[in-house]
Amino acid sequence: MPTSYRRPANKHNKRKTNRRKTQHRLLNGMLLLFAVLMLCFGLLLWKAALELNAPAEPAVSAEEDDFRPVVGDPPYRVAIDAGHGGSDPGARGVVEEKQVTAATAAALLQWLDQDSNYIPLQTRESFEATATPAQRAAAASAQSPQLLLSIHGNSAANGSTATGFECYPAVPGRTWHQESFYFARLLAGGMQSIGAKLRGRGGVRYIYYLENDQKQLVENTYTQVRPERSFTLLEDVDCPAVLAEQCFVTSEEDVAQFGSEEGCKTVARAYYEAICAYFGTQPLDTPL
Repeated sequence: MPTSYRRPANKHNKRKTNRRKTQHRLLNGMLLLFAVLMLCFGLLLWKAALELNAPAEPAVSAEEDDFRPVVGDPPYRVAIDAGHGGSDPGARGVVEEKQVTAATAAALLQWLDQDSNYIPLQTRESFEATATPAQRAAAASAQSPQLLLSIHGNSAANGSTATGFECYPAVPGRTWHQESFYFARLLAGGMQSIGAKLRGRGGVRYIYYLENDQKQLVENTYTQVRPERSFTLLEDVDCPAVLAEQCFVTSEEDVAQFGSEEGCKTVARAYYEAICAYFGTQPLDTPL
């Protein structure tokens, strides 16, 4: 009896089937990878939102350690530096930075001028004069100050909602670091008391200039002594020195509270009280 003929399986069809299976597996793998990436991205956004809405860290109390500056007897020579000015407007936003620094410095100098415990000093003849940071540092040093405050305004890129106060003392390893850090904490505490949000750890940070002239910001918990320079006004004066970024000139909210005419006067009073706390004098009660 003749055997029945069976047609052999089509090898081409098997290859097509296997190819489809492989493609399906690849597609499913890619979809799974995409889902994992989207989940990670969502978690990062969620974490960023939590950090953005987290309450501001309180100012580091000047009472946290036993250090107190040795200040001697009054009158004390205090240099006030209004950042930028003249042909240098500084940062531009809702207002120009030089407007905020000049208005705040003028009000602060008035407080110091009325207080017999202080001899107010300036780093240039007028706020309209143009002078580089090095020139202003030299002018301050020539007057033998016992403390220097450099007033500035911060800025952020278009679309940013950044606000708040931060200040920069002389960095670790410098002669006047401890005194500068002590004064910076007093400034941050004063700003917090009038409603300012403190940026970073308690509103006190360090700045270093790298080789490519880029600025590197580090928190005050970083105490390593480094060779890089910080701001010129902090490096080139022979006294405790702090540079304060009192508000973001790019923020309507910040400018209304701390960069307007009245806002600058309020900040000047907070700075004046911090200076008094540094030297241990009683602030004047009489209004300007």
